[in-house]
Amino acid sequence: MSTLAAGTRRTPDGVDWKVFGQRYWNRRPVRLRARPPFGLDEVHPLNIASCAPFRAGTRFWVMPDVHFLLGDGRLRAPGALLPDTADPALDDYLDRLDADVRGHGYLLTVRQPLLLDHALWAAVRDTVGELWRQVGWPNLPLTAEVLTGDRFTQHAGAAEPPTHAALTWVLRGRMDVTLWDERGGPPPADIAEPDRETPGAHTLSAGAGELLYWPGDRRHVDVYRERCVALRLRVPVDRALPFTVLRDLLADLVHAGQGNDDTVPYFPFGPGTRIDDPDGVLPRLTALGDELRTAVDGEQLRRTLRIRWAALRSAAGLEPIPAPREGVAITRGTRFRRTGEIVRMPDGPAHEVWAIDGNVFTLPRAASDRVYAALGDGEETGADEVCRALAAGDDRNDRTVLALLDKLYRLRGIDVAEERAR
Repeated sequence: MSTLAAGTRRTPDGVDWKVFGQRYWNRRPVRLRARPPFGLDEVHPLNIASCAPFRAGTRFWVMPDVHFLLGDGRLRAPGALLPDTADPALDDYLDRLDADVRGHGYLLTVRQPLLLDHALWAAVRDTVGELWRQVGWPNLPLTAEVLTGDRFTQHAGAAEPPTHAALTWVLRGRMDVTLWDERGGPPPADIAEPDRETPGAHTLSAGAGELLYWPGDRRHVDVYRERCVALRLRVPVDRALPFTVLRDLLADLVHAGQGNDDTVPYFPFGPGTRIDDPDGVLPRLTALGDELRTAVDGEQLRRTLRIRWAALRSAAGLEPIPAPREGVAITRGTRFRRTGEIVRMPDGPAHEVWAIDGNVFTLPRAASDRVYAALGDGEETGADEVCRALAAGDDRNDRTVLALLDKLYRLRGIDVAEERAR
């Protein structure tokens, strides 16, 4: 799908992420000149692939998710109004849409489409990874959106309390964003113009090749001018959000401890079931509290959080992640280079977690350091050298090493260079 070459690393022109972190991050909105992580040509194929399942009707609890807003409301089943393979290019689709919805503004929102294209996902990951190295790594997943709007005003960002910061790259057209801080106080005059209709609000306007950022304490209204296309990353920053995730994780652990019983937990009623009776409400609630305390104090929670963090850190917060690629035949004569970052974390006294592109697996700690050193740091090396580094001599050890290299290849931690005869 993508025209980006594997391993391509692109960062926005004109953005010094160190300066950005010092001056703007979590402080004030800004508009900057910036090249987006990927270009306009990649948007149309990505939208087609994301929208294909939705042309037959609305789908729930799936990713990518697609919303189509027309005029004053959302179309539950936009069908043929979504892009399709019959539209050769983005302009062909927009021309068709203009004819079909003549006189109405619209907004197509494709949420979390990057999981369909690893090259685009990796380009965004590499871009925001430069920012996270300056301001800290997110502990919750980001939300990526590809936005295609035309003469449309989106009020969703004004309707609910703000919980996410936003990075918005405009790929085409122009977007106006009106922002206001619920804590009061206007933003600095060098970055925005006062909004006459909303007291205390200011408007940032960005065109193609520009980046808009605002912190997570701003409500906002987006205005999409003619044929505007943008990539937006919503970054969770509200302090209450991690507690919600932790609550759900604890609920899952307690549920698993109860045997994953899916029956509705009605309390019994009748003789012997008064509040303080052995089979009453209070003992049952107390038992539930004991199970929750056990989950909080248990190693399973800590291990789950460690593994969860390693996965999120290796994905730079971009979840869901793309599927692994198909494997190749790897022998002791295979030559390769390590091309992906490997995040390593201890996992108990005898094992270590390795995370690549959001995928996690464990290795024995005794072998982990030797394997990692043998993989090299981008220079070409061979499977035979990894086998020798682990003192492999029998077929069983060799098979284990080659299986590990196959896993690393499928997870895009290494790329095969060439095959050498033994």
